[in-house]
Amino acid sequence: MRQSVFFLLNQDPLDQSAHALYCLRHVISLARNAPEGWRVVLVHASFNKECEILKVHGGEPVAKLEFCGLPSLRRVAGGCPLHINAIFDWAALAYLRATTRNGDIVSTASFPELFRFLAPYLLSDRNRPRLVYEVHQLEMLTRDRKHQKCRREFEALGFADHLITTCLPLEKILADNFPLIPRNNIGLAATYAPVATTPSNSHFLRFGYFGSISEEQGIPWLIETWHLIRQATGATHELHIYGRARRGEIAPVGKADRGIYIHDPVPSQEVPSAARLLDALVIPSLDMAHRASIAFTKAYDYAGLALPIIASDLPTIREVLEPEKHALYFTPRSAEGLASAIQKLFEKPALREMMTAALKERAAFFSWKNRAERWWDIFAR
Repeated sequence: MRQSVFFLLNQDPLDQSAHALYCLRHVISLARNAPEGWRVVLVHASFNKECEILKVHGGEPVAKLEFCGLPSLRRVAGGCPLHINAIFDWAALAYLRATTRNGDIVSTASFPELFRFLAPYLLSDRNRPRLVYEVHQLEMLTRDRKHQKCRREFEALGFADHLITTCLPLEKILADNFPLIPRNNIGLAATYAPVATTPSNSHFLRFGYFGSISEEQGIPWLIETWHLIRQATGATHELHIYGRARRGEIAPVGKADRGIYIHDPVPSQEVPSAARLLDALVIPSLDMAHRASIAFTKAYDYAGLALPIIASDLPTIREVLEPEKHALYFTPRSAEGLASAIQKLFEKPALREMMTAALKERAAFFSWKNRAERWWDIFAR
């Protein structure tokens, strides 16, 4: 009898958000590496055709992957499309109760209200599936534990048969609060393949950043500080930022005379092409609230590009990138520390070559294939 993994995504999988991209990569890698007798079903909130969804990831059909689009309504809040939960929730419940069998797995990530709604019904069914919840972040990291959202999220987590998380700080929180629920930290994965870069010139390095231009990501601080860094290093290093400000935030302006260039965001599949013109990458994230307690997608994706990395010294980045081997670290907000790391990288071409080779090995270890195999080792082998 064939077993199924139903992964619930209360989003349009093509909305270009980081979470939707993660969920697509996750289910595609699970399906490509599924053991004999298993299939993966992405239950999503849209009616996009399978070929349209797969086009984002090369367009090739995946043998053990199926798609189920369910009704939903959308409203726009702050420029971000959100789904009215009740429509999708009830549609998902009807679909799962008609489809799941004993031994199947129902999973989701970062949708605690959906999980909290579905779990009591599914746990009482005769054909009871296993409930797996992926914890990518927690409300308690940004709110008081007594806040209603924190209490409701913890209630949702308490229904899980198994908890999956992506970094050690989150695993520690889960161990303290849910000691009886099995859990595993399987990290994230490196999406990109190594890029072939143009040779560095002897006068300056081109540093790149891909992603959100927001305060917690450290981009406003980096832009304001870049001229001081160039003065401290005595070189005209360039900073190339690929991204845009969120709604309500001030859009940064490029300053060529200070070596700062702001580019439009590039689709995920085009990041390697843009990175070919760079010498190194920077992760300037600040130590703000939850940032030090959640996994950094950039740490994995940047490793995949195999360009030398300079990063803020945060524990969840160190968890992925070993100091002096995969990345050079500086204290968050320290212009002096960042300038020192840049100078070290600039003056030592051999270090850049060593880091590139080490990052290629690291990215191979953190491939989506390896991550999927770790997942299946937990649940199906």
